[in-house]
Amino acid sequence: MANFLWLGSAFGAIFGMLHGIYLYRQQAACALASGTTGGRAMGLYYGFWAFALWTLFGAYVLALWVLGSIAYLIARLVSGRRMAR
Repeated sequence: MANFLWLGSAFGAIFGMLHGIYLYRQQAACALASGTTGGRAMGLYYGFWAFALWTLFGAYVLALWVLGSIAYLIARLVSGRRMAR
């Protein structure tokens, strides 16, 4: 179980970093367009929280993704069998 939590946290940290960079760049572009400097600070704030929350809840996201993938495959197999008849 501990390995799954570490794997989920690593998964969350990777996606959180990507999401945080995206949010920062979006806020920086808005700040550049409007000529203000507060947008960059808000971008850092949003980016930090995106990273922190993705890292914190990464194991939950990974578990739900795995369970959803299994349920999707089972649903495809069951509905595929009905279609073949």
